[in-house]
Amino acid sequence: MLHRTTLPNGLRVLLVPDPATPVVGVAVHVDVGFRSEPQGRTGFAHLFEHLMFQGSESLEKLAHFRHVQSSGGVFNGSTHQDYTDYFEVLPAAALERALFLEADRLRAPLLTAENLRNQVDVVKEEIRLNVLNRPYGGFPWILLPPVLYDTFPNAHNGYGDFSELEQASLDDAAAFFDTYYAPGNAQVTVA
Repeated sequence: MLHRTTLPNGLRVLLVPDPATPVVGVAVHVDVGFRSEPQGRTGFAHLFEHLMFQGSESLEKLAHFRHVQSSGGVFNGSTHQDYTDYFEVLPAAALERALFLEADRLRAPLLTAENLRNQVDVVKEEIRLNVLNRPYGGFPWILLPPVLYDTFPNAHNGYGDFSELEQASLDDAAAFFDTYYAPGNAQVTVA
């Protein structure tokens, strides 16, 4: 049975209990994606997804990874046209840990100049490997949108222009977080 509620801060919560299952999945969907990016900041939604894995006020860089993996779990995140998602699947006994990790990351990500520069380079390399230099071709994600659409939200390169990614500042990151990563702009799903 599904249970839906909205907390006083606007966070939407979806619970799907199954006591017979020995694992728990926790997912956070934030209503921000490629279409939300302002002109001059292409690729920022994807860059910010990477920044959200770089630690928080309570956990140093890589601690999120260690907490999930040491519990026998898996995790990831991805950015789409209209949303960004983060998830982990862990043994059911680690539910409280998963909820803490997501709450802490959404409350106060560790936005530093070092993390920003590092993740800009990581995102650029990911684009080079998975999009620009894909062996045997691949789907033309970068070339197709401007052919199909006229408006910037739909027609721009969601992976990001390298020069625009390199110009990203900590102020840009803080403004993006404040604008899009508010509780009322997200849903937590626990299954």
